[in-house]
Amino acid sequence: MFINKAKRALVSASLSAAATVVALFLLEAIIRIPEGLQEKLSIRTSELIWWEILLILLLASFIGVLAEKVGIKKMLPFAGFFIGIWLAASLIGKAFYDVDFRFTQVAFAFIFPVVVVHLKKLQEIDKDLTEKLATLSSFSYLFNAKTAEQRIESTLKLLQTTLPISEAIIFYLENGQLKPIGRTKSGLRNLDISTTTRQTAWRERITLCEETLAKRETKILKGENGYAQVAVPLIFEGEEIGVLYVEITSDFEDEDKNLLEAVSDQLARNFQRRELRKRGLSNKIPWHMLSADFARSKVDLLKLVKSNIKEQSFGILATSYFKEAFAVAYLDGSLAYMNPQMRSLAGLKDQSLAEIDLFQLLERFKTEVFNEPSLALRRILQTGESYENELFFPQTGKTLKLQIRLVRISLDEKLDQATESIGKPACFLVVIDDITVIKENEKLRSDMVNLMSHEIRTPITSIQGFAELLLADESVSPENKEFLSIIAKESQRLSRMLTTFLSLAKLEQSDKKEFQKIPVKLDYIVSEVVRDMQEKAKRKKIRLVEKADPNLPPIAADKGLITRAITHLVDNAIKYSPEKTSVTISTSLETDYLRVTVEDRGYGIPKDEQEKIWQKFYRIAREGQDKEEESTGLGLALVKEIVEKHGGQVEVESEVGFGSKFTIRLPRL
Repeated sequence: MFINKAKRALVSASLSAAATVVALFLLEAIIRIPEGLQEKLSIRTSELIWWEILLILLLASFIGVLAEKVGIKKMLPFAGFFIGIWLAASLIGKAFYDVDFRFTQVAFAFIFPVVVVHLKKLQEIDKDLTEKLATLSSFSYLFNAKTAEQRIESTLKLLQTTLPISEAIIFYLENGQLKPIGRTKSGLRNLDISTTTRQTAWRERITLCEETLAKRETKILKGENGYAQVAVPLIFEGEEIGVLYVEITSDFEDEDKNLLEAVSDQLARNFQRRELRKRGLSNKIPWHMLSADFARSKVDLLKLVKSNIKEQSFGILATSYFKEAFAVAYLDGSLAYMNPQMRSLAGLKDQSLAEIDLFQLLERFKTEVFNEPSLALRRILQTGESYENELFFPQTGKTLKLQIRLVRISLDEKLDQATESIGKPACFLVVIDDITVIKENEKLRSDMVNLMSHEIRTPITSIQGFAELLLADESVSPENKEFLSIIAKESQRLSRMLTTFLSLAKLEQSDKKEFQKIPVKLDYIVSEVVRDMQEKAKRKKIRLVEKADPNLPPIAADKGLITRAITHLVDNAIKYSPEKTSVTISTSLETDYLRVTVEDRGYGIPKDEQEKIWQKFYRIAREGQDKEEESTGLGLALVKEIVEKHGGQVEVESEVGFGSKFTIRLPRL
């Protein structure tokens, strides 16, 4: 900072001295004041000796440094007062003492440094302003903008996709001539058309486009069966940019004109931005601020900024179509924007943003669980973490989901690099979603679960029990016993399916905080599961191999749920593996997770079905596999739900004919 100030002071002193030398030279060589007037005013323009010149230059340098520091506004009264005093002294000295105070040279040493330093400051400010305008005009803010050439390609693709066009041409107006810069065809060409005919057709298109541009309105030439030639002028802010020509083979409708004109408006904006950026800035000379070309280039930059702002405003306008209500507020609490949904929820249809701040907005959503909004905002600023809560309003029966996030920008202050985790805070984002219907559906599902749990389980248990009693009756014929066996088997399967479904439904409705999380050792759980599943594995002649790491740290988990998830994976591995194979259950430590892997040498899962197996009721159909009938299609969905509720991850690696490897990762303490 000190070096920069010293450098500016040195530059100002040098410019002031140089300007004074030039002024004295011009005064001596060009401005010849008559001798009579010189004697009368006590002004002399010659016969300066070396020490006088040195003093004048030192005075000019001092005035330049002073003007750099305090500015012209404060210097002008001081300079006027000093020059007035010096003029009076010069007149008195000449009249009574015959002494020459060199009034003209001293006045120039005062005036020229102030003017030169002020011009230098104006040049620096103008340059800084222009650079900031150029930077601002190049920002894309919310998205990485494509180049004009890429947008031409996108436009032609859009037209070819939405309309039955045979040809589309984009003409650009350059030096009064229309030049094609983008073209697409449907691929259908009539080889019988002669070169002369094609040239005539081309001239007709150019003529149509020129007429369109001259009249500045869309021209449509219709033919039979919906055939049409359409020329739309590309005009932006009154400036003619070019023409969009489209030839439609059939089914042209008058409403298609709206589509073509909307696309043309976008093309005109793109081309205008490209042209303005191509012109650049003529700031290579020190006096560029006096250049008319440079002034026009700054106007072009303002047009670029205006064009960018207008296009970016489309994103804000689009938020009015969102289902969610949201508002953006600055860090001082003042509101920057609210979409109509937020205004409606908060009952602020008539109020403007200037009449309400963030705190007053949140006050309108106070409930028992959200009774101090200021504390929530303070916590967000302290930790940077988002605030989420469900707010129930008994008066209206509504349930709203409230989210308050702290929006951050990257440290280099580029507005198009918004992030939620790094950078410095920029503003608050408040999002409110009306989840009343969702909560009602959850209650309905909860009621259905309770109904199934109490009302459906009882008849299933009765069917299973009476089937088993009849099977024990010796008087029942073998044929009837076979039927009873099927009834008992299917009732058991239905009971298992109901149990799994109820467990999954209750798990989906619960929250992570409701789990009974205690420190548990995964290697102990794996050992217990292997011990419990040994009998089932032996019946199928499958060997269970345990590779548990005894040095694993504990995790915070619901032991019963984690045991159930691992048990189901091992049970599946046994169920879908051929006899005389092995199933390996291993545990290992990763950076942030503890991993449990269940690997078998079974039938494998096709790649296109590996994502689907986690869905509820999804089962892989395999020919000749009768045991597949025992699957409910809910087990893996339950495993995934349990692991994700614990903040973990599930994955599968499999190859048909070579087995599968299921992995669950659970976060460390």
